[in-house]
Amino acid sequence: MKFRIIFLKKKYIYFFILLLIFILAVIIFMVSRSSSPSFNTISNNKKIKADFNGDGKEDILSIVRNENKYSMKVIIGDKSFNFQTDRNSPIIESYSPYWPIRVILMDVSRNKIPEIFVQGSIANKPVQRVFTFNNNKFDNIFSNYNNILGFIDCKNNKTPKVISGKFQGDNMTLSNYIFLNYKFKNYNYENDNTFMGKDTICTFIKLIQGLPQSESYKPKDIFYSNISSENMSLIGNMSGENNSYVFQDALFMENKCDANGNTSELSWALNFRAISNTDTNIVKNYTLNLALIPDKSSEKKYHFKIASMYRSK
Repeated sequence: MKFRIIFLKKKYIYFFILLLIFILAVIIFMVSRSSSPSFNTISNNKKIKADFNGDGKEDILSIVRNENKYSMKVIIGDKSFNFQTDRNSPIIESYSPYWPIRVILMDVSRNKIPEIFVQGSIANKPVQRVFTFNNNKFDNIFSNYNNILGFIDCKNNKTPKVISGKFQGDNMTLSNYIFLNYKFKNYNYENDNTFMGKDTICTFIKLIQGLPQSESYKPKDIFYSNISSENMSLIGNMSGENNSYVFQDALFMENKCDANGNTSELSWALNFRAISNTDTNIVKNYTLNLALIPDKSSEKKYHFKIASMYRSK
């Protein structure tokens, strides 16, 4: 039996390596794309395009405001699917000029069909809802009155996880869920005070709610050392507007992960109600967007520090 040894020219070897890199890049892109979120802040009517039934075609999610109420429906081809809550109500959220709703499309099931997360309020109380397409209809599979919503492990090859919790007083409690058989299953997950910047965010919320008096005592250890003076001026500007700030709700998610799947950057969007101290009839919305990165020199407290922040216009 004879064996043949095949020698390849260098240019073919380079071509093969480039082809392999391209294929790997496409695979990584498709995986990240299938679980990348679409995040929309809504105060009036809005239409969002996405594939909601997995047939590869764009459908339309329509959010309709009727006076002080929001309803939702998805149009797939010539069919219209009206949403109802788990209590058979067509009212998904309430309209408020100082409390906009958020609609997040996130494929936590990784079946190429995004789940629809809705965060807002009814009667000045926070409300979270999740809708999923199953058996040719959209079901409200999850509802609660929490004011914290988060997503982790959606930027790596781990199982995506949904975090729902509540900030109350000076404390934050979080529960962890995975999506399984069209339901959210609660699971035990060890998380300490530094988990996803929890201690940093609690301290920051306390700082904002204490303005204008708290400006002089802002804690420096929750901010990254290289944060710009322009970013830090946000706190002084808010203090100078002479408002009382009340936390309403928050959304967080990972932006980047390292090679081991650990969070290397995450974003928080904090929603506040600003009440004028000179005229309590003047009430506005302030949404603050923060980027947090880990600090290796601070593992046990304020591990994730605020590297940038700005107010949504």
